[in-house]
Amino acid sequence: MKMKNTFKIFLGCAVLVSALTAGTVRSQGTAGASQLLIPVGTETVALSGTNVGTVAGVDALFTNVAGLARHNSGLQGTVSTTSYIADIDVMYAGMVVAMGETGTFGMTIKSLDFGDIPKTTAFAPEGDGQTFSPSFFTATAGFARAFSDRVNVGFAGKLVSETIEETSATGMALDVGVQYRFPNQPLTFGVAMKNVGSRMHYDGINLDQDMVPSDSESGSSSETFRIIADNFALPTSLDLSATYSLLNNLDVSATFTNHSYQSNTMALGAKYVLGSSWFGAATTMTIGDEEKPTGLSDADWDEWSGTFWGLSMGAGVTIPVGDYMMHVSYAMRTANEYFDDHSTMPVSYTHLTLPTKA
Repeated sequence: MKMKNTFKIFLGCAVLVSALTAGTVRSQGTAGASQLLIPVGTETVALSGTNVGTVAGVDALFTNVAGLARHNSGLQGTVSTTSYIADIDVMYAGMVVAMGETGTFGMTIKSLDFGDIPKTTAFAPEGDGQTFSPSFFTATAGFARAFSDRVNVGFAGKLVSETIEETSATGMALDVGVQYRFPNQPLTFGVAMKNVGSRMHYDGINLDQDMVPSDSESGSSSETFRIIADNFALPTSLDLSATYSLLNNLDVSATFTNHSYQSNTMALGAKYVLGSSWFGAATTMTIGDEEKPTGLSDADWDEWSGTFWGLSMGAGVTIPVGDYMMHVSYAMRTANEYFDDHSTMPVSYTHLTLPTKA
């Protein structure tokens, strides 16, 4: 009863925060560190994040850290690669270990590969033949515990790093999540608050500029000045999700997401389990009550206020390999017309679970 009341209090606070910080279309571009938004975990991608209440194991470190507690025995690991928009590749690896009644601990690392980008400067706007490659990564460590057969609670810390040549930005973020399964009902709730943390700003010698002070006498030597980059907020979000199970093998889910950096969204998804295989699909839409500005066409307004992503889908299969269970899966989601030749396509190569020996 105590944990049930705790969940109600947490859910009430989450709804209050969501109401007070409602995202709007005018919030576009007000946050940085967008690498935190790139989804990992095939099921999460296929279901557009509607699995906040049911996600389990290592994938929970992105979707809802409380789901770590659903992995309650042995060791689990995953390695995946994602072909993201604009020819960006995302490498991801993680592991989770169950520690009995103490709880479940997990950690992941995600890095972005931008390839070689031609370097341009004010003196060589068309490029000077040189290239550079930014280095972006996020390291996450989390812990979750099942306080009963119905309630899971977890939290995670993140280190966010972005480096472009010799200029970089670093930040810290916190995730908190809860999963609650109703007694005698095939209904599960999930609440996840993600990317709450410090503001970031870039600093480094690449921001140095040589110039002659405006109040200097004629013939004065130039001096080195460093541009002070403005700081930026992390893309904080709050997920409120519900999943209803039908016939023990079909889940239908909905997730409302309050964003600090864009319009709020609603995602609807379904997952079907057949033996050792699963299939899932979802779609996402924006939620908002803002009126179209005067003078803006319907097409331009739909383009500006609409969601970036379209339909998502995926499938997976579990294959026993000796004492291990290997989960092979694939998912994709389509992007809007600006990236009609690109889509997000994560592939989870290995997902091994080692049962605890008696």
